[in-house]
Amino acid sequence: MFATKSKVFPLAVHPQVLPITEGKRSDFQREDGQLRPLTVEQHQVTVQHPVKDGKGMSLDSFFQMAKEAGEGLGKEMWKMLTSTVQEAAQETGNELKIKKGALTQDDLLHMLESVHHNFDEAGNPTGQFFGGSEFLQEIKSHEKEWSEDKEFQRKVSELKKRKRAEFDEREARRRLVS
Repeated sequence: MFATKSKVFPLAVHPQVLPITEGKRSDFQREDGQLRPLTVEQHQVTVQHPVKDGKGMSLDSFFQMAKEAGEGLGKEMWKMLTSTVQEAAQETGNELKIKKGALTQDDLLHMLESVHHNFDEAGNPTGQFFGGSEFLQEIKSHEKEWSEDKEFQRKVSELKKRKRAEFDEREARRRLVS
């Protein structure tokens, strides 16, 4: 079940969280200082095996049910994550609406500009970009053309340097507070 869930919703996609060990409510503080309640909801998936004449199930049936449960949980987790991201994007004005087949370099630069970027010790970006399969296919269809466009590559490089400087400044402030 967990292996199938991880195929649908990989562990690397899961946002970093601190466990809630007591209580039924929590909150989080946004970057602008506003406190927001954290809504914790139970997600569940139901799978059933028909029992005929009091017979049990085969091992294959058991594994199939576990796969179905894992797939269902993975889909529920994706739905929760994408709805939360969608809500945040709308609220912050970072929502970008692109018609199918009309992705431009400026759209991609705007997407990269509108989010925080983190970097590892070697200076490499650590973030991940997720999108629907059709959208990702559209990005891939432009990959060769845009990788050869020197002006676009210059803009990407400048954006990367600026995001690295923002990250360094955030980390310096964080270390001062710690």
